[in-house]
Amino acid sequence: MTRDKRPVRKPPANAPNVLSAALYELHAAAGKDQEYLEHWPGDSDLLGVLRFAQAHAGTLKDDAFRTAAVLRMQLAEWLRLAADPFQLAAIDDARSGGLKWEGIALELGYISRSGNPNPGSAKNLRDRLYVAVNGEPGDRRQPQVAHLIDRRAAEQRRAEARFINAGEARYAEMDAVARALLERYKAGEVLVDPDDDGYWWEELSDAVEDRRGAAERARLAVYVRAVLRATHSYARHTSQPPASTQQARRVMEAAATLVQSVDTEA
Repeated sequence: MTRDKRPVRKPPANAPNVLSAALYELHAAAGKDQEYLEHWPGDSDLLGVLRFAQAHAGTLKDDAFRTAAVLRMQLAEWLRLAADPFQLAAIDDARSGGLKWEGIALELGYISRSGNPNPGSAKNLRDRLYVAVNGEPGDRRQPQVAHLIDRRAAEQRRAEARFINAGEARYAEMDAVARALLERYKAGEVLVDPDDDGYWWEELSDAVEDRRGAAERARLAVYVRAVLRATHSYARHTSQPPASTQQARRVMEAAATLVQSVDTEA
């Protein structure tokens, strides 16, 4: 594992509303008819629930006290995760609005020992938030990883551009082979799993009729690949030929060759 990676730290298993409801049940069981329960803020108000549960933590005893503390920890984790995108957007908006890093540092309280704002700390906070919001689960929440995320995103954009260019160059051929596949499928010449709902064939049928831009035209290859994969998978599973006529076999072979060419060129 590289220094930029860490074991994946997953969010709490239970959703926030489940945690909130569990906290309420603990207090309801311990408090019975006490008036403080009337001030329960509602399961959807996470911050309010945390304030309520912390303020009245002393009403719980033993196992209930410990269980409530764990629930509060998990609920606070959800709240922190939920806040990250908002703080990142606010910092970026402040920057685009003309506020310098020194000003952001001053507003966030990043002050050096000499009493001056520390712009580097404010920038590091922004980069850590950027990693938390836009990174992969295993990315370390460290400022330098933000550059890796940008490079990954750039590579993904380049790969997408190559995919679109390759698909656009072969679109006329792909459209023709897709329509030929659909003809053989509708004629009953392509092996079909009786338990399959025909999802990919429906997607392919829709795709050949609605290709409005280069990206959509390029993705026609995705649906052709999917119907071929589904057909050949069922054929292998049942030891049957994927097509019942020579014409259908030729169309499927041509489709497979064309999809492979697009993948290679992309």
